[in-house]
Amino acid sequence: MATKKTVKKETAPAKKTAAKAAAVKAAPKTAPKAAKAPKTVKPANTNDPEENIKRFAKTALAMNFVKAHNGSWNHADWLNFLREIEEKGYFPIDTDRVGLILEDKKVIFFSK
Repeated sequence: MATKKTVKKETAPAKKTAAKAAAVKAAPKTAPKAAKAPKTVKPANTNDPEENIKRFAKTALAMNFVKAHNGSWNHADWLNFLREIEEKGYFPIDTDRVGLILEDKKVIFFSK
């Protein structure tokens, strides 16, 4: 019984393969990374103050407030901030704990 030998045929001329290899080398391996969008937590309609404080703590709202007020604010600023987080859906919330979160963020702000 005779066995058939198969011959591998070249499918593309050497010039095209070399040109393709050069093009692959010239192309960037990965696209440049886009800037990461700030992490946001979408407000949920909840009446649980504990859940609201957890959701609030995950946001950048407190640090943004501290930065906007350069680490110092008055009572009117505080009330406006509470109104802002209420509008964003974080109420009812333990306002004392919100104040503690702001104080923690203030320490971080001044330590930089």
